[in-house]
Amino acid sequence: YQRRVREAVVSTQSTALYRDYYREMDWTCRSHMLDFPISEARARMKQEFIKHKNVTDVRVIDMLVVKGRMQLEEIHNMWAQSYTILSYFDHTDSQKKTAAKSSNSFLDKFYESHD
Repeated sequence: YQRRVREAVVSTQSTALYRDYYREMDWTCRSHMLDFPISEARARMKQEFIKHKNVTDVRVIDMLVVKGRMQLEEIHNMWAQSYTILSYFDHTDSQKKTAAKSSNSFLDKFYESHD
């Protein structure tokens, strides 16, 4: 019985955290002057929550909720820098992939020229 109650409490806490992040995204994008739409920020935030949807251990879920609360507080109080927030988005990943593709294509051209 206590386990089910604890699971219900954790589920409520994670849902409340999701709701708080969703509401916070508008202010965060404006205050940190992020150059992408709020809908993209909310979609990325949703991906982070979906990434952990298969976690079933109550203690792990509780730890993730606590870390999420701390992170939300840091973002809201402007303790987190803009580049920290940008690290959660695919912009940096896509830049790395583009750089890797361009370097590979350069090397391919280089190797082809020497054959």
